Amino acid sequence: MPDRTRPVRIDDVIAVKAIEDCCFPNPWDIDIFVTLASSKGCVTLRKGKKVCMQIIEHNSSVAGYVVWEDCPDTSKGRVLNIAVRENLQRRGFGRSLIQHVFDSLAERGIKTAALEVREGNLAAHRFYERMGMEELGRVPNYYDDEDAITYSITL
Repeated sequence: MPDRTRPVRIDDVIAVKAIEDCCFPNPWDIDIFVTLASSKGCVTLRKGKKVCMQIIEHNSSVAGYVVWEDCPDTSKGRVLNIAVRENLQRRGFGRSLIQHVFDSLAERGIKTAALEVREGNLAAHRFYERMGMEELGRVPNYYDDEDAITYSITL
């Protein structure tokens, strides 16, 4: 079966949480993923703001996921979380996920996308730069134990 991106479902949550726990020193709580999966991958908040989640499949299993928000009133979007199973990294899954976010945001009239990444995560810095994002600045102690570097792209 070819790789495909689709909204997260409840039966994906265990696999998503396993990826999350392997990829991040301070993983998100499973309840966040359950909420998004229970809402067919998208939750609408006030003022039309949405938080959405997609997974990418490989050989019928979850290879990775991305969570993002958009704020139509400010024309800005933000990638909140993105991860790919360790054994599948550097094979284009992250690129497909982030491009899906950029395309989805642009379709909703969002003009820019941003994200924060750990200062020490050099592989992620290179990835975002290859995707056309530019470093904007630093957020001290964003991760409690480490600064974040902020990236942005005009869509």
